[in-house]
Amino acid sequence: MNEEEKTKIKFSEKFSLKFRKTIIASRLFTILTVLVLIAAFIGLNMGIQALNLPQIDVTANQLYTLSESSKKALEMINQDIKIYVFGIEEDDSVVGLIKQYTQANDKITYEMLSSETNLAKVQEFELEDGYSIVVIESGESKKIIDASSEFHSYDYSTYAEVDTTEQTLTNSILSLSTVNKPKVYFVEGHNEFKIASDETAKAELGVLSTYLKNEAFEIASVNLTSTGSVPEDCDVLAIMSPENDFLENETQAILDYINRGGNIFLTRDILNQTSQLVNFQKILDVYGVTIENGYILEANSNYTVSNYPYVFRPQVSSSNDITADIASDSYMWLAYSQKLNFLPEEELNNLKVTYEELLGTTDSAVFITDFSSDINAAAASSQKGHFTIAAQVTKTISEATENEGESTEEIQSKLIISGNGQFMTDYIVSELSSQYPLSYLGSNKDFAINSISVLAEKEGGLTLRKDMAGTSYMFTATKEQNRIVLAVIFAVPVVILLIGIVVWRQRKKRK
Repeated sequence: MNEEEKTKIKFSEKFSLKFRKTIIASRLFTILTVLVLIAAFIGLNMGIQALNLPQIDVTANQLYTLSESSKKALEMINQDIKIYVFGIEEDDSVVGLIKQYTQANDKITYEMLSSETNLAKVQEFELEDGYSIVVIESGESKKIIDASSEFHSYDYSTYAEVDTTEQTLTNSILSLSTVNKPKVYFVEGHNEFKIASDETAKAELGVLSTYLKNEAFEIASVNLTSTGSVPEDCDVLAIMSPENDFLENETQAILDYINRGGNIFLTRDILNQTSQLVNFQKILDVYGVTIENGYILEANSNYTVSNYPYVFRPQVSSSNDITADIASDSYMWLAYSQKLNFLPEEELNNLKVTYEELLGTTDSAVFITDFSSDINAAAASSQKGHFTIAAQVTKTISEATENEGESTEEIQSKLIISGNGQFMTDYIVSELSSQYPLSYLGSNKDFAINSISVLAEKEGGLTLRKDMAGTSYMFTATKEQNRIVLAVIFAVPVVILLIGIVVWRQRKKRK
């Protein structure tokens, strides 16, 4: 073997050795890099899970986020509340919402219940496999909620399932912690909108009554002809668009209620032009207001449904607690609204009455009183300008006095009055929606609930509730889908990394 051949062998051996070392080192580097990245992914994931971050709610109406209404109500709770969850996975949205309750008030705690973790409680509540139950307990009182049925309701007007998880939980907690819930009586007997239905009666206030009960109000109907007086435990008397007049004894019962400082929530919709509600007007006269029969056309097209000027968004007061949130964050829809007329200021002062507008029109509105003429002809000869649709009215019954060391408090009667009651009903207006009732649209129901909350002097009742009108979805993965998601989260970055390393090594070799 000559020197040239020896040199070639040595060179090939050196090249082979260097090549093997490089490849091995490169592979080790690649493997170690991948392992480090995988460990980083796992560590980051475990760290995030340990932080117990809140679930991200991508629904338009924030179905899985605790509302400000609930948070305000929970602030008042100063007794221990324990929530037991049975037969529901901890990653379920119901448990996610319950965790938000515990964060809102440290008096509220929760426990995932099973035969293994707390057999005594399982036996006490008589729970069995297959049940999905939430138990809310405070002292000796408890409320058992069937999660399979009580966290949803069915709206027969829209044929849609409505999520009521938060309302049910909040109402249940408040029912255990509230001794006296405000009571609202709805007057019946004059073809008013009703809170309950049967086969022979209208059932227009289903949504409103459901939300009132979910916010810890007690509601009932009252026939003043039968009772002869407004019940003593009445916090708010609701008169919802009567079509027939009151009898004399009913009128006197309401006047007596006003004189003892009673509060009234009152609406009226368009009447037949021959209808004369004389006794109904006697009640309004106490507050110096009338509801003029007719309907408003909003000429400002920015606030109307195209080609339907009688369906419009009202101007909402931003200075009143009832409507401030609606004015800043939402909207309302009205159809065929009437206008309010108040006595001159001097006469209101004599009645000891003040008022504040809640809902109104733009300055371009027209008020139609001639139902017999063509709408265009009627509009041409009608009153134009700004009109008040709803207002909060306060009447001072007696001033506060101090005589010989004895003092009496001022007595006031408050009235929230609207020239439209239809917007808080279950009626559907096809120009706005073929599926959802008026009460679901925008913040229509919020106006009613906030108004009644103010009249009942109920804390924590002013807010924008979850708007159920419209389709919004929150993706909740199944276990199989979760595995796929995790595989994608981990596998895709690793594959991309490996491809990047291979490309980099190939380019380096070419150099």
